[in-house]
Amino acid sequence: MSQRPSAAFVIPRPYVDAQPCFREPIESLAAESWDIDLYSVLSPIHPAPFFGRENVRLTPIEMSRAGAAGLVARLVFHRPAYRCIITVPQWGLHYAGIAASLARVPLVCISDELTPECEAVSAEQQHWKRLERRDHQRCAFTIALSERRAEFIRGENRLGPDHPIYVVPNATPGPAIRLASRYYQDTLQIPDDKRVLLYAGSWWWKLQFAHLVDAAEAWGSRTVLVFQGRLPEHMAEFPRHPNLRVSPTVLPASLLNYATSSAHIGLALYDPARIGHREIGTASGKVALYLKNALPVIVSALPSLDWVEREGCGVCVNDVGEIGGAVDRICQNYERYVENAKRAYTSVLDFTKRFEPVRAKLLSQGARQSAS
Repeated sequence: MSQRPSAAFVIPRPYVDAQPCFREPIESLAAESWDIDLYSVLSPIHPAPFFGRENVRLTPIEMSRAGAAGLVARLVFHRPAYRCIITVPQWGLHYAGIAASLARVPLVCISDELTPECEAVSAEQQHWKRLERRDHQRCAFTIALSERRAEFIRGENRLGPDHPIYVVPNATPGPAIRLASRYYQDTLQIPDDKRVLLYAGSWWWKLQFAHLVDAAEAWGSRTVLVFQGRLPEHMAEFPRHPNLRVSPTVLPASLLNYATSSAHIGLALYDPARIGHREIGTASGKVALYLKNALPVIVSALPSLDWVEREGCGVCVNDVGEIGGAVDRICQNYERYVENAKRAYTSVLDFTKRFEPVRAKLLSQGARQSAS
């Protein structure tokens, strides 16, 4: 009697179900009747991952020596043996790689965060980079979140031309749909005649925040910028300004689309000095979230994001001082930008189409091992 295939996802990130690059592969395999064990860290800030499926189980882990030993033991001695172990750099990749080698099961890397060697400053960072490169080379294949990131990681980790890399954008299954929502209007008391510009997630630029506040003062009273998520320390004393609002609650995945749909335009800015930001492309969870909800977008003017203007779904800006003009430009032809956002989501980001080669490979592998 054949047993249902099982897979382990080792994702030591506290936001698994909020990121499509983690959530959607789990959902896809679970829908194909795989048993999924998710090994992840819990955080008092982020809601615990929840999938609502009996065949998806969450096992909390600790990123310590004892936690690593316990994780490896669970992975190796799990019965029936896992068909594969899917993980992320660097800590997860290292210890999941040890378990995969001992259990003789394939190891798969989701390359979600780039950790370039040139940015590894300390001895510890350099040590973990060496481990990442070695462990990554042992993987059966890699899931990259953008074409440019796939090219970068192949060279950075010396994977060689024969190492399979599948590009799956950090997005959910389509189509793009705008829900009927007044989430930010109601929770932040924003009048109906205001345009809501949404920045969802982390703000990276400490030095740029003051410039953003200055820029917001020049927008007039029509546009309100909403920050969704917890703010870093340098933004603890958030300026009281009629054009700026904060929604500090970390929303569960089930509420993200509803909240986002109440905005009008999405904002996603990245630091060109950092390689992981510079090569963001379709790895941007912010851009995918906005377009999924049919919001036109304003993004940093980076080569990896030039497709936004090419697809006609948004505007690229070189600095925060250009945001106000970008908002006006979008609003002059708002419905056209909305329709282009819907179309771009399907053509560029839709998870279903891009994940199919990975799904087929994993399912065929599971079937072969189950039959044996």
